[in-house]
Amino acid sequence: MPLNQYHFEDHWFVPFPPDAVWDVLSRAEDFPLWWHGVYLTAKTRNGEKEPRVGAFVDVIARGFLPYKLRFTIESTALEKPRLIQFKATGDFVTDASRWFVEPAPGGSCVTLDWNPRVEKGGVKYFSPLLWPLFRANHNWTMRRGQRQIVDYMTARAKGTKA
Repeated sequence: MPLNQYHFEDHWFVPFPPDAVWDVLSRAEDFPLWWHGVYLTAKTRNGEKEPRVGAFVDVIARGFLPYKLRFTIESTALEKPRLIQFKATGDFVTDASRWFVEPAPGGSCVTLDWNPRVEKGGVKYFSPLLWPLFRANHNWTMRRGQRQIVDYMTARAKGTKA
């Protein structure tokens, strides 16, 4: 495996049914609405709001490290309510990464199987030395994501803004 290639498997519990969780995760263009401080912008290329295979979302994101990442997410498979498969190009390149959503007592278990290869200049070249720091950066973003998706979905269920 190249030294700029990573594999992350992250697990979240979200206290909402799989259909509702899938609806939120399948709309990458809405990530900035709830994944604050990580997804800075996310724009669909064609203005569509409904998820579909072949849709592209252009993203600017960050972690706690002092750089931004620009990449495009392409939906490659959508199987409601259990699977969202995507690939990325740009500062991150992936083949088939996946969100899995499974029913669990009191909500849903969500797994992100994410396999980015970092292509951003300086980040790519420092990957072998700074792998632990990049892993901590990823963990920081995922902790925010788990907390913030729950806050977002709770606010929506109550009819308030997160």
